[in-house]
Amino acid sequence: MPAECRDFSSETMRNMQVALEVAWGSLPPQQKVQSNKRLLATRILDAAEAGERSPARLLMLALTPSIEP
Repeated sequence: MPAECRDFSSETMRNMQVALEVAWGSLPPQQKVQSNKRLLATRILDAAEAGERSPARLLMLALTPSIEP
């Protein structure tokens, strides 16, 4: 879904921002490349689109690699 079509409340947006900042801050310097930040943000957006609103769960899901079949 294109970013302009997403409709999140201001509280959800704040929770996603906090989750991204904390997740990014938890990475060691050698892992802080733009592609990793994009991946974290994508995981957070996907979780929020699926209905997750808890900042702690958004953070956990951002840092947990998905298992692909």
